[in-house]
Amino acid sequence: MKFTIDRTTLSDALTNASKASAVRSTIPALEGVLICLKNGVITITGYDLEMGIKCMISPTESFEDGEIVVNAKIFGEMIRKMPAGIVEITSEGDNVTIKSGSVVFNVVGVSGDNYPNIPELKNDICFNVDESVMKSMIRQTIHAVAVTDIKPVHMGSKFHIENNILSVVSVDGVRMAKRVEPVTYNDIDFVVPKKTLDEFMKMLSDEPNDKKISICIDRNQICFSKEDYIIISRLLEGNFIDYDKIMNFEEKSTAVVNATDFSTALDRTLLLNTDKYKCPVICTFKDDSVHIEIKTSVGKMNDDIPIKFTGEKLEIAFNARYMIDALKNSECDEVRIDFTGPLFPIRIRPLEDESFVGIVLPVRSK
Repeated sequence: MKFTIDRTTLSDALTNASKASAVRSTIPALEGVLICLKNGVITITGYDLEMGIKCMISPTESFEDGEIVVNAKIFGEMIRKMPAGIVEITSEGDNVTIKSGSVVFNVVGVSGDNYPNIPELKNDICFNVDESVMKSMIRQTIHAVAVTDIKPVHMGSKFHIENNILSVVSVDGVRMAKRVEPVTYNDIDFVVPKKTLDEFMKMLSDEPNDKKISICIDRNQICFSKEDYIIISRLLEGNFIDYDKIMNFEEKSTAVVNATDFSTALDRTLLLNTDKYKCPVICTFKDDSVHIEIKTSVGKMNDDIPIKFTGEKLEIAFNARYMIDALKNSECDEVRIDFTGPLFPIRIRPLEDESFVGIVLPVRSK
């Protein structure tokens, strides 16, 4: 194999693909990336048997097709530290040569025959979502994914399509987040691991554009495709919690509050909440203000911010960090916060938009 390519282009592709390479494995090839040149296209693949990432890039010149597996970390660092400009990659047998200017690296690779095949999806079930919309749906919900494996299926986000509405939902036992968006598909649900969504989100643009993301399902595998970038991952299996039953309640009182003001006030309470001293914040909602109070072994803090409140006066305690996450991910100026009582779920929604719902479970105040 032999080709030349811009160093930055190659380095970026290696960085992306290597995120799916195994850090340690009994199969040495999985700690590497597969570099394949075929028909004028370079495909760089990382795969740890759970998630695979493929990046397709164009060489400056291609001289001889072939493939080789190289250690992802070492090879990536070599390319990153080469002089700017064009680099030449040559492989003969298991030997790989990297040249740029006066710099020459020689490393030992592994035959591409030793690299496991990434599953090929049949693409029987596929639908498209706008790129910026997909990113916002993941971004607004991923904070609520469970980080422990008490219930493994909750270590990912559920994608559920019904009546041409896509819902992305995350839960971790003490909070939930849901984002909905119309799509041109119906009747399907699956759960994508958080690691896959983290890497997928990084390749998506925040800016509105006319680009589409293709999502395809085949048995227990999913494929996200964007132009010259593909992620394939196993899906999580198990019974996901009935989130609608928890989210859809009839409120007894409601507060309308500026999301930034409330979030900033709650953030101040975290100064008194260290890993050693974990205490809930106590909020008293009444008339035209919410009183915020926290008392720990470090000290205490009080604050009042204006709100619009309907219903009976309510004192409720909760984890400040969880509420801050819900407020920030509502991505709006004003939120509506619904309550049914001091020990029942708290629902957070944008005032003018029902595409996002956050749930925070309260705690008993001492």
